[in-house]
Amino acid sequence: MSFLDHIARCNAHDLKKFVLLIVDGEAAGHIRKEHLIHLERFPDVFNLSGDAVRLADGLDAYEDRTASVDMVVRALFEDGVLAGWRGEPYPVGGNWGGPHAFEIERAAAPFFGVRAYGVHVNGFVRDGDDLKMWIAVRADDRPVCPGKLDNMIAGGQPVKLGLKENVIKEAAEEAGVPRHFAEKAMPVGAITYTMENETGLKPDMMFCWDLALPAGFQPSCEDGEVAEFRLLPVEEVMEIVETTDDFKFNCNLVIIDFCIRHGVLPPEHSDYETILKGLRC
Repeated sequence: MSFLDHIARCNAHDLKKFVLLIVDGEAAGHIRKEHLIHLERFPDVFNLSGDAVRLADGLDAYEDRTASVDMVVRALFEDGVLAGWRGEPYPVGGNWGGPHAFEIERAAAPFFGVRAYGVHVNGFVRDGDDLKMWIAVRADDRPVCPGKLDNMIAGGQPVKLGLKENVIKEAAEEAGVPRHFAEKAMPVGAITYTMENETGLKPDMMFCWDLALPAGFQPSCEDGEVAEFRLLPVEEVMEIVETTDDFKFNCNLVIIDFCIRHGVLPPEHSDYETILKGLRC
């Protein structure tokens, strides 16, 4: 296992298996060819051709597109094609910040291969010259990566909620962080990757935040998604990432980025330049 192994895993995909989802003349996603059969019965919503899927003629308004695609998505859930309804709408089309073409249920985003957004927060404590990170252990009943290590705080980024407000909300729900602490979280950039999974394609963007916490603060899980929190020296965290598969797949990238920015992973590392490029594929 190595830093580059984690980056490669998060970017493993074969676009030859997919066709483009085109909205307003632009590529908005990728749909696996073998999944097109599930869309053939919705000609009022999608036009299918050999190399692309497009919205049906007449679906021009944001609200109409959202309602029509939502009808299809709900049918796919009812048929068992999709699972794990989250009840969180994600934007589709355009760049971050919009304008966007329509909204889609979070759990359906990989099926259509549309970009999903999330926030990941590095909670850390400075103890003299030492730097420590709060690491979450995912609950055993989590549908994705149960029992794996995780960033202190992380969550999807739904439509109509600002990034900072989402950080504050997730901080309270996942780690019991009071608002006056969470408001001090600093945005430090974003990581992108494109990963193929059993549902489809995940061309994800994770907005990264650093949150300095006082030495006496103890996080507590409020929503049951975390089994426990561990405060570990950053060098130990980096070693876990570099030598094991103990962290949830994409959290490795967030920690690698943190270690680079805080000088724990130095430019002298033999893979430094390749790692930098791999965090924003």
